[in-house]
Amino acid sequence: MKRSILILGAGYSGSVVANILAREFRKKIAKEELEITILDKNDITINQGGFTFIPFGLYTPEEITIPRKKVISPRVKTFFGKDGEVTFIDLKNKEVMVRSDKKYSYDYLVIAMGCTADINAIPGLADDLNTFYTSIEDAFKVRDLVKNINSGKVVVCVASMPVPCPGAPVKFTFMLESYLRHIKKNRDDVHLTLVWPMEPIGPPEFNKLVTEEFKQKNVEIIRNFPLSIVDTSKKEIASKNGDKINYDLLITVPPHKAPQVLIDSGLADEKGWISADKATLHYRGPAGSYDNVYVLGDLGPADILKTGIGAHYQAIAVSQNLSNDIYGNKIKTLYMGETGCPIVTELESPFTKGKGYIATWKYGMLPSPFTTTNMGWFLYRMYYYIHWDISVKGMF
Repeated sequence: MKRSILILGAGYSGSVVANILAREFRKKIAKEELEITILDKNDITINQGGFTFIPFGLYTPEEITIPRKKVISPRVKTFFGKDGEVTFIDLKNKEVMVRSDKKYSYDYLVIAMGCTADINAIPGLADDLNTFYTSIEDAFKVRDLVKNINSGKVVVCVASMPVPCPGAPVKFTFMLESYLRHIKKNRDDVHLTLVWPMEPIGPPEFNKLVTEEFKQKNVEIIRNFPLSIVDTSKKEIASKNGDKINYDLLITVPPHKAPQVLIDSGLADEKGWISADKATLHYRGPAGSYDNVYVLGDLGPADILKTGIGAHYQAIAVSQNLSNDIYGNKIKTLYMGETGCPIVTELESPFTKGKGYIATWKYGMLPSPFTTTNMGWFLYRMYYYIHWDISVKGMF
């Protein structure tokens, strides 16, 4: 009897799961004993981590985009456009509907659709939205704004948590400081502020490094500032606590939530995310508990950090458990919270070496003390060129 695995979302984690399983079960697929299908509304995949670098001219759109069929195994059935755009998920009846009215059934379901910016959650934000988080086009808009900064108060504001890649706003702020100091040479004319919605910026050692580096670079940090409103007429932002900050240029990381289709399908929790067991990644939410449904990547529970490194390790754990189920060996592989966050404190320029580091940790094991290095910058930059052929294809 043929078994079917249906993967919703052909982004990073969904593609890793598809590629690992296609490689592991190539004989079963050839014998039509197993079918792997992946759905997505877009046939082009984007390495969204590159958005942080575009404002500084470090990557082009061609370097961070690729057709999905080039990185997904040909053993996997792929449906894009109207045949891949999910409109409803029925866990009880093991059925998924798409825009073309086609229906897909499954034995195992992997939900890896990413999350989406919730611009309208903050009154006034849409009226002055400058962000590198949402698209290549928006990242280029920020690039043009950055090029034209001559003086004044620049505020980089993270509206709320969680967001995908929570270290990206920190990297961006460091790179902006370095760009103004070493490229435009007008750093002394710009007051640069990072506005953060909570007290710590990452785990203790991460927070310690960031705090010390920003102090040395004269970057102001305002913590515990959950954004509540943007007043464009006054060029002012206010927090839920009533605090206010003025700006000349506002660059914002908007709130995020799970895709609306998952909310409409009754799968999301009260926070707008998809609940799952933190170790097994099985769906646990308002629609019930399902051991044949896995949740991974940026749409998962609010208390699982949303990073690319985390998504990769989640995809490996899910792939191994699906393999174990199909082989019937009853072995369970747990996701141990393996994650990480690359940090950049200096851009490479004719006047300075780039500095970076990739801090990693997992449940119960936080990062040790670290510092950024030129080699860390080099390795981080290099990774983007091997991302498609090594990471997305599940080769490690």
